[in-house]
Amino acid sequence: EIHECTTQFNPISLTNIVIIDSAEQITNIAVQIKIMAKRGIEPSGFHGSALSNDNDHLKNENPRAPNRSIRSNSSSSWKRYLASRLIASFCLCLIQIGISTMYLTTTENANYIRLMDLPSVQSEVQQTDGNTNNDRSSIDYFINITTPQPLPTLVHFDPIFLGGYRNQHMRFVAFVNFAVENSIPQLLLPSLRWGVAQGEHRGRDVPFEYLFDVAYWNERAERAGLPRLVRYDASVLEGRRRRRRRSGTTDMMDNNNKSTTIACFNTSSNLYSGLDSGLLRNPNTNIRRVNIWDEIGRLDGYAHCRRLPPSSVGQQEQEDAGDEFTHLIAHGGSKGVGRLWADYNAMQRRRGKAKQNTTIDNRTITIHPEHLPVERAINTILRPSEAIRNAIQSAIVSSTTAQKDQQQQLRSPSKVLALHPRIEHDMLHHRCARFMEQNLTKIFDHLRGECSHNVDLMFLAVNIELVMAEPGSSLGSDLRELALENAIVLNRTRTYGMFGNESSVGIPMFESGWRTAENILFPEEQSTDYSKAGTTPRLVSSKSLGITDLVSSIVNFFTIIEADRFVGVKGSSFSTDLFSVRYYMGKRGNYILGPEGVEELVGPPPPHSCN
Repeated sequence: EIHECTTQFNPISLTNIVIIDSAEQITNIAVQIKIMAKRGIEPSGFHGSALSNDNDHLKNENPRAPNRSIRSNSSSSWKRYLASRLIASFCLCLIQIGISTMYLTTTENANYIRLMDLPSVQSEVQQTDGNTNNDRSSIDYFINITTPQPLPTLVHFDPIFLGGYRNQHMRFVAFVNFAVENSIPQLLLPSLRWGVAQGEHRGRDVPFEYLFDVAYWNERAERAGLPRLVRYDASVLEGRRRRRRRSGTTDMMDNNNKSTTIACFNTSSNLYSGLDSGLLRNPNTNIRRVNIWDEIGRLDGYAHCRRLPPSSVGQQEQEDAGDEFTHLIAHGGSKGVGRLWADYNAMQRRRGKAKQNTTIDNRTITIHPEHLPVERAINTILRPSEAIRNAIQSAIVSSTTAQKDQQQQLRSPSKVLALHPRIEHDMLHHRCARFMEQNLTKIFDHLRGECSHNVDLMFLAVNIELVMAEPGSSLGSDLRELALENAIVLNRTRTYGMFGNESSVGIPMFESGWRTAENILFPEEQSTDYSKAGTTPRLVSSKSLGITDLVSSIVNFFTIIEADRFVGVKGSSFSTDLFSVRYYMGKRGNYILGPEGVEELVGPPPPHSCN
């Protein structure tokens, strides 16, 4: 259509009519121009002979027709053209208003959506359906991008990363750093399991790929200087050497050496082979009291599984010790707080030694050095899985829209203050509690002023279930009284907003974590041998899997990243990591809350510590 029309019209003039921004609009315009060409209507600026040809045609048919008749026909043609232009302009205005309205309602989430590379939110039917309709292409891509190479591969031998969400993240950082320092190019994906640290589902665990975007990591790992995440394939990662036997003076291959390979990784338990899964996956087992490293390689035939990194002394002797070989290298925390926790603290101590004091606005401020490149790289390419990203996006949109429906004076986009007060019962008697203000009434009083100035909404990152629960007997009488008071204040804030009461509405509060997390759908876990997964698994909620507490922490974390201002607490690894990620993303407006009040953070945060 366009080719045919542009043989008569100057295509440059099209830009004077409308702004073309879609293929459908181009087609419609082409059809309209063709109709105009057939009618002999020539808009201003078009260079063609259609109108003059029509006039000559009229003259030939009726040579006696006066000139005013020609002018009348020409005038009526222009009137029709001007009328069509007015109608078209009016329609375009309506479309532009609609686009502008939609843009205003989504601008506040635009940066976040670009950051998270979010696809469109699934429809309600898709989100609640028990079966997924995704085609095999995404699964095939996952299988391809996680295919292992016959190279050294680091295996996490603990059943889960220990601690709460960000404590687990810190151990994961130390685990990855060990691989980088020892030039290990692959991490065994099914060994990287995250766990629920508290509540009735304590001890439940979940695969790494349910929580984080594995493909996104692997696509960027090499450029970031980090190892790839690979699935387990015994034919690639493990095997047997072909032994030679002597026959006279000639070496000959021993064809009888065809026994089954002894695998160092158990795909049924997702543990290193030889470990007692019944013991280690029992929620009543205190893993901190089990020296798992001592159990590796103790069973007959598994001595080769106790392998050291290639750079370690004596590694060559270990590789030549027997018929079995493996590319797997076991590493983890083992007994107590574990080696990974100690390694991460060592990474932070390197930062602490280089801190400096400076004066800003007559205040002496300690400037801490930036994190090590490994940790910065991890924070860059570790993002939530698609299911969690979609849920976060949906929660942000629905929460801000609901508040705007209730209070029309809210601006668009709204300014959001995020608060992580850490007032759950388990923290009230924690050794880090001395660095925190744990009375919610006093916390809100500290937020009056600069922190909350010109703020429209407050996002509260707290485990509502734990705050509202009946205080346990482990709390003393004073702490039980504080826990009850915090529950009352929190409930009132949910009703009237921060600084609000029965007579005046304060800053509206919204939550996301728990309510958003419990309805996120994940596939029922299958065997880690993805190549044999012939069908797409059924989807179940995080609540059914018993991992809502863990998922809600991830939802809260990445929601806070997008807030305009953030108030966290010293002594909380969750707050400390948020300060770090926000700093490297260029998000300012970070404040540390303590018993003495609120202080704005300048530069990277201090290392996490309760000392």
